[in-house]
Amino acid sequence: MLKGNARAMHAATVMSDAFRRYRESFVEITRRARGRFEERDWHGGRADAAERLALYRERVDAALPLVRDALQECAADVPTWQGVKWLYAALIAERDDCEIGESFYNSVARRIFSRVGVNERVEYVFPDADPGRWPGEDSDFQCHELHGSLAATIRRLLEGLELRAGWRDLDGDAAEVAERIAEALGDPLAVRDARGHAPPEASPAALPGQVAGTSAPVLEVIRAPFYRNKGAYIVARIRQGERILPVVLALMHGETGVYVDAVLLASDDVSIVFGFSWSYFQADIACPCEVVEFLGSIMPLKRVDELYNSLGFNKHGKTQLYRSVVEHLHAPGARFELTPGDEGLVMSVFTLPSLNVVFKVIRDSFGYPKRTTRRDVMERYHLVFLRDRVGRLADAQEFEHLEFPRDCFPDELLEHLLRVAGSSVRVERDVVVIRHLYTERRVTPLNLYLRDASFEEARAAILDYGKAIKELAAANIFTGDMLPKNFGVSRHGRVIFYDYDELVLLTDCVFRRVPPASNPEEELSAEPWYYVGEHDVFPEEFAPFMVPSGPLGDVFLAAHSDLLTVDFWLAAQAQQAAGEIADVFPYGDEQRVRRR
Repeated sequence: MLKGNARAMHAATVMSDAFRRYRESFVEITRRARGRFEERDWHGGRADAAERLALYRERVDAALPLVRDALQECAADVPTWQGVKWLYAALIAERDDCEIGESFYNSVARRIFSRVGVNERVEYVFPDADPGRWPGEDSDFQCHELHGSLAATIRRLLEGLELRAGWRDLDGDAAEVAERIAEALGDPLAVRDARGHAPPEASPAALPGQVAGTSAPVLEVIRAPFYRNKGAYIVARIRQGERILPVVLALMHGETGVYVDAVLLASDDVSIVFGFSWSYFQADIACPCEVVEFLGSIMPLKRVDELYNSLGFNKHGKTQLYRSVVEHLHAPGARFELTPGDEGLVMSVFTLPSLNVVFKVIRDSFGYPKRTTRRDVMERYHLVFLRDRVGRLADAQEFEHLEFPRDCFPDELLEHLLRVAGSSVRVERDVVVIRHLYTERRVTPLNLYLRDASFEEARAAILDYGKAIKELAAANIFTGDMLPKNFGVSRHGRVIFYDYDELVLLTDCVFRRVPPASNPEEELSAEPWYYVGEHDVFPEEFAPFMVPSGPLGDVFLAAHSDLLTVDFWLAAQAQQAAGEIADVFPYGDEQRVRRR
């Protein structure tokens, strides 16, 4: 019989082996993205993305019986788990992804140890490992000193990808990219002439705000392209001293070959590409923490948890988010508050002012006319997790059995939560226990944004609102409840949908025209005079919910009146039936490359 330390060693070994197998499968799926891009196999890429999303739960579920068998009667013993944690840390210490391994351990430990709150002796609350190895021969990065022609450097960078698909115009792309970078550097002689004509007196240019000549600029590149949907992204930066210029090149593979579709040279533009409403990238990286540090240098306002999410390490992103919440709650006077906006019928939502996150708890009962159930709501959140979010659906993290300090809840907020969500929220001495909640990035509800914005800002938002609905339809998503209060505006001005309790697949809907009334009494009746099936949708009835009054309504209808017609939605369903995958870009026309 195994006892004490022997059981701990056995369990730690089982868990480290399970993590290794998870990462091997993760990498194997991720590496398919290159071939999908080269072959323009967009459906295969979408299937790979879904398979990788399901992988983590599969590997954790497979590890659970093995660890339980290893621990047996010690499964609830804290000293044994302390030994497991210590031994597991030693087994993964030399891995370049050991911080991901800590989150994998937490996922298994919480399922077996089964406790409310977090136990620092049993789980990794804060990181124990110190991963990282850059620079090294096998690092995720490469560097190019910019002493010669910038265009030639960009050409070598693109050619070095060694894509099996041919380039449409490699030299032209390199010249266009180099010229845009030179303009961003703010020097007509930037890094010699962008097109390769270097005057003898030219010197390496300074980044904006830096004195020229202080140090030679260096182009630092993440070796692996970042694949998502139909695109591939080269992620780089130009560094000169402490100044950094982001450089992200968006590649597309058209019928005539691969080409650079856009050049992104501003942190805000890059941040949208890595935004919380897009699906995760497929990028073959070895050392996640170093890549996250690199990404953070070109997107300093992006939270670390969102960067891990973008790489497909969403469970470790969840760990990082929890750490951020704990850190913010330790600040003097930190207190939750209800989120501004209309109170929902399905979710009660509160926030922490210092952290741009909302916490969503499912209510015990739903007000009229909601007919959904708690299980339905959870299934819809899981559906969103598995779908291509096309930059329009907020990513959500699911938490269970969390404890928060009681004094972080104002009495009014706590009384509200206990009243509307008492099955999920309870008070135990000096802590508030929340059995289940979701977190999402905090955005400004569209109805509040339209109320307070200037006309030009509101005009841009209402146009993007219609565009968001159309892009979701192209991704086989029908939001159901299209009231502006269920959409939000990000800090970049993008309209995002975040209320999933009525969300369904577009192909599950039956779009119908409203039949004419047979007499005036029917038309004036409060109840419909026609049969309405469970999945029936009548676009002609959208206007009161979707179209604002006044000039903004005119703006919306001028661009998106087709959303009020059955023909639009039937055409969108026909595109799904034909297997079409729409082009949706995380950048605007101003970043697109145009041949001169």
